Amino acid sequence: MFGYNVKDDFNAIGDGTNDDTSAIQNALNAANTAGGGTIYIPAGKYLITTSLTVFSNTTLQGAAQNATIIIQNGLSAHIASKDANYISINDITFKGPGMDASWGGGIILDRENNGNTEGINFKNVTLSGIVGNALTVNCPITSSFTNVKTVGVVGDGFSFISSGTSVVMNNCYAITCTQSGYNLSQLNYSTLNACAVEVCGIGFNLNNNCNNISLISCGAEDDVYRNADYPGIDYKLIGGVGNSLISCYSRNNVDNGAGIVLNGGNPTIIGYRQIGSCANSIIDDSNTHVTLISPSLGSAVNLQPGTVGQSGASSNRPTTNLFVGYQYYDTDLKKTIWYSGTDWCDAVGTTVS
Repeated sequence: MFGYNVKDDFNAIGDGTNDDTSAIQNALNAANTAGGGTIYIPAGKYLITTSLTVFSNTTLQGAAQNATIIIQNGLSAHIASKDANYISINDITFKGPGMDASWGGGIILDRENNGNTEGINFKNVTLSGIVGNALTVNCPITSSFTNVKTVGVVGDGFSFISSGTSVVMNNCYAITCTQSGYNLSQLNYSTLNACAVEVCGIGFNLNNNCNNISLISCGAEDDVYRNADYPGIDYKLIGGVGNSLISCYSRNNVDNGAGIVLNGGNPTIIGYRQIGSCANSIIDDSNTHVTLISPSLGSAVNLQPGTVGQSGASSNRPTTNLFVGYQYYDTDLKKTIWYSGTDWCDAVGTTVS
């Protein structure tokens, strides 16, 4: 059924004690020589003492997410590859030495000569006890991640860097990461569906001008203060255009944290729900032009004038979830008005009835 079996064909032991590095790497090398293939790793615990190199056109297939486990105790990475495309990893757990160790990285798919890293597909994968980023992909394109979990990470859970496009993440989970659960840098036209984050310094970190990223029904719970750079923020968006949060959720109790922090750009936030207590449910700066529709907020907001809200007749002006700068297009007055904290005002600050 599978091209290469690390036990049957390459004498791997899989007991968590004997060193299986050579057996797994020899299987990877054989597939590469043949132009690609599938390496099957049966149920068991496989100790590696050197980072594995995975080549293009390769699938690593385990028996089940928590049945096939690859263990390392202080390497820079479980897998470290450069300029490799069309890699799939399914039904495997990668276990590091734990958050108290001095080193023990996860998976690094880097690039040196290639313009991007294409066709990376992970399904039913766990990375736990990692010191260093759990999963780093340099400029991913046309890639997908489904039911991928990062747990107990000194660093970022997921780190997609140096641009990238057409990435889809479905029901992924980052828990207890000392930096960001999801670090997305310069990523473009990509989607996160029903992804979750918990107990991280920043939950979803869209930085360095991501564009046209949609977070749909994503949730952030109990993010915590790690340091001044990662102070317990659920969603942080820095620059970029066309980014959207749709039906996203926060649960937080961080005195100096926030649900959403916006620095520049023109994001759209629809149906955002924030419960618990934090300094601000949403905060932005004067360079941000946010469209905020139908929020449900448990904490104060701190938004600059210019926020777009809803539209309708004078009699239907909103009375709840208001904040200074909230805009409403009044169809009776045929103009946009804004809330001053006590009154509705027109563009020059005159109170309107």
